[in-house]
Amino acid sequence: MLLARMPKRGESSEFAAVRLDEAELIRRCKKGERAAFDQLYREHRRMVAANLFRVLGERSDLDDLVQEVFVIAFRGLERLRGDAKLSTWLYRICVNVALGRLRSRSRKPPPLPSADPLGDRPTDPNESPERLLLRREDVRQVYRVLDQLAPKKRVVLILHEIEGLDIKEIAAIVDAPLVTVRTRLHYARKDFYRLLGEGTP
Repeated sequence: MLLARMPKRGESSEFAAVRLDEAELIRRCKKGERAAFDQLYREHRRMVAANLFRVLGERSDLDDLVQEVFVIAFRGLERLRGDAKLSTWLYRICVNVALGRLRSRSRKPPPLPSADPLGDRPTDPNESPERLLLRREDVRQVYRVLDQLAPKKRVVLILHEIEGLDIKEIAAIVDAPLVTVRTRLHYARKDFYRLLGEGTP
């Protein structure tokens, strides 16, 4: 069980020993309790960072974007419905922030990913240097191609093929009809393999 930080004077001491369930955590965040905000941030920061990294394929301003996601989340908690899953809601904010970042990129190519954004897998100590270099080059090639896709196509392709989400989950995250998501995914795959076959530089 995760332990919350020690409460400040005037805060409920139960935060010091109890990990709140999601419904109670959201309720207390809406009341403005700092300890609840802290718990929400601790429990979801890694997921938010990983989602942003997989969509964007770079780390250059990842910390700033993570902070942006949580600022938007904290300001918008009052609009979170009781039947909405917190992780899905945060995922949607991640996607919107990532889309904004993709659209604002200059024509200069972004830095190539320095780690393995397709799975954030640790390096196998038994993996040969040659195999490690080949795997990293595969990742770079994937992101070179993804950088050529329209932002909305890129997002649905990553959510489906890399994150493993189904069409219904993606539709909820990107706030689009199922048929729209299916169409974007179809054309995203088509464009991806065409560009891959052309050997995108």
